[in-house]
Amino acid sequence: MKKEEILKDYMGKNGLDIDELINAYYGYVYIIVKNSKGISISNEDMEEIISDTFFAIWKNSKRIGVNVPIKPYLIGIIRNVMNNKYREININDSISDYEDRIPDTMDFETIIQEKEQNEMIQKALKQMKQEEYNVFMMFYYEAKTIKEIAHKMQFSESKVKVMLHRIRKEIKKNLRNGGYGYGK
Repeated sequence: MKKEEILKDYMGKNGLDIDELINAYYGYVYIIVKNSKGISISNEDMEEIISDTFFAIWKNSKRIGVNVPIKPYLIGIIRNVMNNKYREININDSISDYEDRIPDTMDFETIIQEKEQNEMIQKALKQMKQEEYNVFMMFYYEAKTIKEIAHKMQFSESKVKVMLHRIRKEIKKNLRNGGYGYGK
């Protein structure tokens, strides 16, 4: 079993050798940031998070113990930097960014039609077999790929494609018929 590296392994005469630490762990930090779930970030933001992570460890290197394992410490810093970045992104959102997404509330007919369609789709979803429902939800609401769904459900990819095709066809038929009779 490989011995876990500690911060002391990267300490030089003048303190932390940040260049050596970056050379050793840049790829590790990059992969963690890139694969983080729940946040969508640009390449520029990703680079900023990575540099902020190494800056934070350098800045606090005199206060933390030299026997601290590096990987768990880096993960903690990444989590904090990403949380701060995510808050910053949310704070900087402006209402003008969403103006074109706000529906015209004066078009009540369209709003009522959309609401009725959503209710019909919800009704159709409730009447589906459990495996159809799961496939539909994974594809449309969890944004999973057909390959991921097939692996998770232990189906072939072609079976998932066929199921999605049939589900869409039934929902369209259901919408045309006024929302009655899924699967009939």
